[in-house]
Amino acid sequence: MSVQDLARSLVAAGSVRLPGDGGEGIYLLHVRDGNLIEKHWVGETLQNENIIASDVREDTSASYLLGVQQDLRLVVFIDQDNVVQCYGYNEDIEEWEETPLGSKWNITTSSDSKLSANIGPEGEVVVSYQDEDGRLAGIMSAGEKSWSSFGPLEGNPISGTPQRLEVIDEKLHLFYVEKDAGIGYLVRDSKTGDWQANLLKNTKFDTTVANFTVARGSVTGSFQTYFLTDGSLWSIDGENEKTNLGKVDGNGKLIPSDKAQAGWRVRWWGARKVVATGRKVTIWY
Repeated sequence: MSVQDLARSLVAAGSVRLPGDGGEGIYLLHVRDGNLIEKHWVGETLQNENIIASDVREDTSASYLLGVQQDLRLVVFIDQDNVVQCYGYNEDIEEWEETPLGSKWNITTSSDSKLSANIGPEGEVVVSYQDEDGRLAGIMSAGEKSWSSFGPLEGNPISGTPQRLEVIDEKLHLFYVEKDAGIGYLVRDSKTGDWQANLLKNTKFDTTVANFTVARGSVTGSFQTYFLTDGSLWSIDGENEKTNLGKVDGNGKLIPSDKAQAGWRVRWWGARKVVATGRKVTIWY
């Protein structure tokens, strides 16, 4: 994955690579004039863009869910009333439509909450957010027509923290920005439902972290973290020093540093390629 694609993904509200797309480019989500827009980029070329939903909160994040059901694409976001919503792509009419999940979840977030959504290790759909008191909380599917809430969770997140739900070593991880500490993360015990709090060392910045993503090194086992803060892209490998990869403008255009220009390899899964492979996942409305 190129550093440029990484930069665009971190500027966007959400991003994904679609399976069966031949690895061609990435799909990015942006909010413009209250509309959630999907843009398909291949290299330096914008292939097309589509409107997914209207009345979307300007600073919302958004997450794709793929492979939940056959040919079903879902996008989860926050609307202008601070309510979590879910839209699905209708292949028959080739348009995005509101699903009943937003009404079923009935989640109201804080006024500056971001969110994350992913498919858990047992095939469950999971959504995290900050509640009206600013605490981390969430909801997950728990069987036929059943959803289970969790939280508020341990931790002291900054207001409007970016969030990343990831499955690592078959365990659900929730990454966020902890006040005065850098990246905190919570690991869920699937047997007890308890969450264990942890911190990633050397991830504190003096500037506000606009977005980040975390990958796990297959060889070293350490976390590789990429940050977008104060218009700059940074990388931290494990507990090593921070590496500046360049400047990023508001459109996601990267002006690479010397290291990025020298062929820096991004160890990154890339744009939330979320697919429930080999699992039977059913969404009950």
